[in-house]
Amino acid sequence: MTARFFWLHRPEDMLFMEVRTENLENREGRLVRENPAETAFIVFNLPPQHVNEVVTPVGSEVPDPVPAFCAGPTVIPFLMFAAMDSIGLTVDELLDWDQLFLLRAPLHMGPDDPNEPTIFSGHQVAAIEFPTRLLITPDAPITWVSRKRPFAADGRAELWHMDIRGENGDDALLRAFAVPPGRPARTDTPLTDKNREDLVTLTSRIDLFRPNPDVLEELGFPDPDSWPFPDFERRPLQADRFTLTALGATARLQGSWDFPDIPPPMLDFLGWPKPGLASYENTAGLGRDQTVRVAERGFLSTGHRAMLVSSIERQFVTGPDGVTSIACLREEQHIVVQEPEVHYGASAGYVNNGHEMPFRSLRITDVVTPVIDPRESGTEFWVTVGGSDLEFTVVATDSEDRKVSFTMPLVFTPFELGGGVALQRYNEPGSEHRRTRQLAHQTMALAQPGANEPGTTVLPVSSIAFELVRVDGHPQGALPRLVTALVRVPAIEQLTGGSGEVVVAHAPSYLGGGIEAHATGAFLTLQQPPVRLAPAAEKIGGIAKPNVDIGLLSSRAGAVPAAFGGSGVIPADVLRDIFGDAKLLGSISLARVLDDIPAFGPDDFKGLSEEKIAAILADPHAELPVPILRAADLSGTPGRELRYVWRPKLKNDIPTLDLSGAVLTLDARTVAAPDAASRSSVTGELRNFAFDFAGMVNVHIDRLTFVSRPGCKPDVSAGGLELRFRGALQFVNALREILPKDGFGKGAYVDVTPAGINTGYSLAVPSLQVGLFSLSNVVLSAALTIPFDDRPTSFRFSVSDRHHPFNLNVSLFGGGGFFSMVVRGDQLELVEGSLEFGGAASLDLGVASGGVYLMGGVYFALSTSGIRLTGYLRCGGHLSVLGIVTVSVEFHLALEYAERGRESEVKGRGTVSVSVRVAFFSKTVSLTLERRFAGSALDPSFAECLEPADWDEYCLAFAE
Repeated sequence: MTARFFWLHRPEDMLFMEVRTENLENREGRLVRENPAETAFIVFNLPPQHVNEVVTPVGSEVPDPVPAFCAGPTVIPFLMFAAMDSIGLTVDELLDWDQLFLLRAPLHMGPDDPNEPTIFSGHQVAAIEFPTRLLITPDAPITWVSRKRPFAADGRAELWHMDIRGENGDDALLRAFAVPPGRPARTDTPLTDKNREDLVTLTSRIDLFRPNPDVLEELGFPDPDSWPFPDFERRPLQADRFTLTALGATARLQGSWDFPDIPPPMLDFLGWPKPGLASYENTAGLGRDQTVRVAERGFLSTGHRAMLVSSIERQFVTGPDGVTSIACLREEQHIVVQEPEVHYGASAGYVNNGHEMPFRSLRITDVVTPVIDPRESGTEFWVTVGGSDLEFTVVATDSEDRKVSFTMPLVFTPFELGGGVALQRYNEPGSEHRRTRQLAHQTMALAQPGANEPGTTVLPVSSIAFELVRVDGHPQGALPRLVTALVRVPAIEQLTGGSGEVVVAHAPSYLGGGIEAHATGAFLTLQQPPVRLAPAAEKIGGIAKPNVDIGLLSSRAGAVPAAFGGSGVIPADVLRDIFGDAKLLGSISLARVLDDIPAFGPDDFKGLSEEKIAAILADPHAELPVPILRAADLSGTPGRELRYVWRPKLKNDIPTLDLSGAVLTLDARTVAAPDAASRSSVTGELRNFAFDFAGMVNVHIDRLTFVSRPGCKPDVSAGGLELRFRGALQFVNALREILPKDGFGKGAYVDVTPAGINTGYSLAVPSLQVGLFSLSNVVLSAALTIPFDDRPTSFRFSVSDRHHPFNLNVSLFGGGGFFSMVVRGDQLELVEGSLEFGGAASLDLGVASGGVYLMGGVYFALSTSGIRLTGYLRCGGHLSVLGIVTVSVEFHLALEYAERGRESEVKGRGTVSVSVRVAFFSKTVSLTLERRFAGSALDPSFAECLEPADWDEYCLAFAE
């Protein structure tokens, strides 16, 4: 068929178009079929119907001139109906397009050549390039409305135009069917390349139904009816006005779509496109945009469905010269939240069944943001305004329907990018301050509590930190989870005296199995460093100080060490690691006397009411193996009570302390009233135990009790105390008939000070006189000190003392001394004593008189620092003749032996003094001699005497 070209040109109304015909020839002013048996075509090529201008964000500088470029030509092809033999070669007849059949782009087939998207089956189809770089075609039969002749008035003619309307005058339905290939990339146009591709998909694709059964089964949906996404139905653009003119189209177009939220990875597997366009509106006059509104689907990092709305409007602004006005396209972007509330939980596809997210839902109150900083379409970004993060206000609902509100910056991720990109941007290093949110001590449940245990996981929260994790039950593929939280634990606050704020994270076992995975209901772990619970003695009782590292917060036992989170046997060596330097009775390692904790289960801690705790404490054989530290609301009255109660299982493993059958109980309560008053009561009791000091003294105590009440001094009582001497001191037991019957009973003293308990007695033995033998000033005393601090328990036994020695006289000889022994902890600290003796004689002959004397003494001391032994001898005499001549002589000798470490020394000092007095003249001469003798070092050790090679030879000899 022959193709012929001619032009339609009417200057009055600026009509100008190219006309191409096929199988038509001019015969006497009419276009007649050249071959009656063939199809005849008339194709109208109109001038470009759109001018694309560069868009500038509001507030930015406008270029002058504004860059712009035109769309390609618009092609309107028609087929002549078979009944038509010819058509008049006039403008009026040629533009009567209702008599012709429009060739629209087909839906069920593709173009002959992707590089020629307007050619189908060898024929040109209707292709209106509007807006620029997007080819649209009528989707349904349309009507064409145009004046046959120019309309003129006052010497001016109306611009030629052709209205496109639907049947019966309805809105015209248009669809985008192709994007012209080979155009250079542009990023500053109202529509992006991705927007145009989405318009083609959303208005023309008809193959996006549910996959076939084989593909569904491969995707994990063996039952076709289990496919959770609705079928997609394309929806054309609706034009309440679309007019072709000689200077460009005047149009009002709009369209909206609800493509299913199929996760992008699944779309990739199916080979389906990922359209993110939600709506598109365009108002243009004579080919120039007046308003353009594009809404792109996406998600906020919290999982809320949202749209990035770009609103473009032609505005008059002052040009760079400050004088010229420029009508340019200005863009504003907003985030519009489509889904204000998102629900979390197991159905969201969390790895740990939703336990990692403490909130049941999040509701965003700011459904429309102010103008945000311009962002490139198709990229993920933190939502900012004026260069600063936009703080979205959210109301969170926890697992017990409590509401907490806070603000948080969010990332917007386009639908087509998916959760992987969101994860990278939200969790990127340096964004920790964005992901950490302040809650200002609002109370919330940080975990789902157990059945019939409401409020047991509630804490005041200072701040909470999130991160995104992958999920498989949400179209974004990623949702937030709690990483850490800064919480205030009232129990820790009241016992340590600090703020009580600790950094916590969900316990691994809670994440894996919920609150029932721990016997104690543990749900939070304290992050490093752990909280060191080392309360003062007056806070928890002087009997024992449980200095432990708190590692877990549980719903049933409160704050407990991390090792108590399980339900199996807890060996004693683990307890040593837990309690570290915790002390019993001031100096004894608590971990050393704790026995293995038997296996326990949830039932051991469920319903741990006051009545159940009281029953446990009343039974001397019952145990409460885990120290319970928790704060709870008072029943029936306002206020909260902090309770610390513990009765561990003890073992007898201390040589100086007999704990066989001993029972240790700690019970402390603090009630906080609404008026902020605090009332504390503490009871600590250790029953049925005994001290053994160096195998010489045994002190058995039936009960040692510490009680502290509001407004009262601490009350410490010791009952059933009995003292027994053994070994070298067993002779003292012979005096028991004169001691109080209960040892430390009536006549004994018990002093309570902030430092501890001092108890004991002092007993004076009556003087004894038998002939020339006299014994007096003998005092037996014993003292037991139980400190409340880190000092060890000590015992002191004395026979008289250094400042008040006993006296012993036999005839003309006399002397005295003392003995004292101190045992501290499990070692003998000091044994000391002294003994002095002497005698004197005198003679008076009248003419001459004189006298002699002899005195001696020994002092010994054995202590942890060494051994000391001291002795002295002093003797002398005097002679006086008639009171004129007097001669006196005195000799003094002192010896001292000292041993310090591996060194020993003997030191001696002797002095002789001679004094002569004749009448009024006197003279004294003294001679002194001092000597020191260093003893040999202590014997060498075995290792010092034997070489390693000799030892190996020795051992091998036996091996043979």
